[in-house]
Amino acid sequence: MENASKALLMAGGILIALLIIALLVYSFGSMNSYFTEDEKEQEAEQLEVFNKQYEAYHKKLLRGTEVISVVNKVLDNNKKYEKTEPNYMMTVEFEMKEGFVYKKDNATGKNEKVDNVTFKVGQTYNQNSINEIKQSTDAFNDFKRRIFDCVEVKYHKTTGRVNYMKFIERKMNNYEIDY
Repeated sequence: MENASKALLMAGGILIALLIIALLVYSFGSMNSYFTEDEKEQEAEQLEVFNKQYEAYHKKLLRGTEVISVVNKVLDNNKKYEKTEPNYMMTVEFEMKEGFVYKKDNATGKNEKVDNVTFKVGQTYNQNSINEIKQSTDAFNDFKRRIFDCVEVKYHKTTGRVNYMKFIERKMNNYEIDY
């Protein structure tokens, strides 16, 4: 009898231990799924914040200074991810409608064409072209005053991040908008 009661106590102890272990495993699984959901929510928030900073430029009537801001953001982004995350690389393209570069004459206040400096009309420039434009102070200052429309934004299929933007210059008449 004594052995039977000890066997029942041992069996009861083992049963309680198994119940406690099962409860711990269930709790751990619940906590793990909670943290996984929380991590997914944080990733979605980060994606939204990232995309919003570029989607803010998806509009009509942008100055060249705003296009330069987008280009600088893209260059910084690409520099950050070029070796670690190729899916995070971005491209910005812009197309010029006016080939001549104009410079404001301080004496007369009028815009005058700059000799030997032009943009190639219809050519698509990318974010790396901005350094070439910066080579000429007149071209860079002229670019900043021009008006652009963002005509296209694309998202990466896997990451969901903005990875492409295209801007087209509006045709201008002496810096007056030509609709």
